[in-house]
Amino acid sequence: MKSGWSIVRAAFFLSLLHSNIFAAGDPAAEVFSFSTILLIALLIAAGGGAFYYIRYIRPSNSITQEKPANLAANEKREQTRERRAETPSRRKNSETLAVSTANTSKVYDEDAEISDLPISRFTGLEPPTPFEELEESTDPDLLDAIEQLADEVETDPEVRLLALKILARFRTRISVETLAEIARFDLSSTLRSKAVGILADFDHPSVFAPIVMACADPTKEVRSAAARALVRLSFDRGEAWARVALSEDAYLTRQVARAAVEAGLAEKSFDRLTMRDPRAVYEAFALTYLLIKAGETQPIFDAIRNHRDMKIRLALIHTIKVANVAEVIPQLCEFIAAEPMASRLADRARDALLNINNVPVNRI
Repeated sequence: MKSGWSIVRAAFFLSLLHSNIFAAGDPAAEVFSFSTILLIALLIAAGGGAFYYIRYIRPSNSITQEKPANLAANEKREQTRERRAETPSRRKNSETLAVSTANTSKVYDEDAEISDLPISRFTGLEPPTPFEELEESTDPDLLDAIEQLADEVETDPEVRLLALKILARFRTRISVETLAEIARFDLSSTLRSKAVGILADFDHPSVFAPIVMACADPTKEVRSAAARALVRLSFDRGEAWARVALSEDAYLTRQVARAAVEAGLAEKSFDRLTMRDPRAVYEAFALTYLLIKAGETQPIFDAIRNHRDMKIRLALIHTIKVANVAEVIPQLCEFIAAEPMASRLADRARDALLNINNVPVNRI
């Protein structure tokens, strides 16, 4: 651009010089003089330079100036595409890491063992310690209070509450039987909850079964009273569960087992099977044993399939093996068929299945 304008300026200067020099000269000589020819050549060169600049140089400069901006935009788009391409890869890497972690955890669980835990030493229920039965009573006040409590329609509610307090003064066998009936079947939730509290005050092994059944009461008031009552009992609960499991009263055994399942006591006890405290483990073992003997085995097999702790699964299978009840054979076979052949759980289940006697055991 600068060279083009320089040519133009030079041509203009020469034209001025030419006009001054030959202003007074011969016109014919001026037309064909060297200066005139040179001036024409310079003007043609200036025009050609200007045309070349406009046609080729200026567009090239514009493209050159715009190129960095376009290049930056292209680079930005390319970086965006790369980030988008990397995102699925990162997500895939995260998923791979999660799967790897899960597999590591699974391998660790598969290596779990219970041979060093107290549960592995239990080969059956110990015979419960005999307890002294409560005395009988024919006290007139006691019998009158029992009669008033039996009449739910005619007797005034306040009178029935008073009769309940009279029963609390007589720690006898008939009092426990009456309170157990009220705690189970009375229409008044208030009387049911108070009856449970009185049973807990008696603190005798004979009150254990009615208190457990009250834990599955439809009302929260009674369930809360039963939960508090269980905590207050001072006798060994492991022996209490074993006593119910070994009872010849089939109806009582099944009702207590069902109440333990409905109240959530059974599921909570599974977590104690792998504890180090033998007393706590035996309580959980006796309750699980009771469920098996009573035919309430669905929660047990659900835990064997789904519990997060492999040791608890193994402990449950061990308890099934020890219980030696033929009624669990169909569920064991179904579980074994659904498990991989090399599964440790399947191996233990097959071992439990082979240990069960072929003699059928009537479901309680």
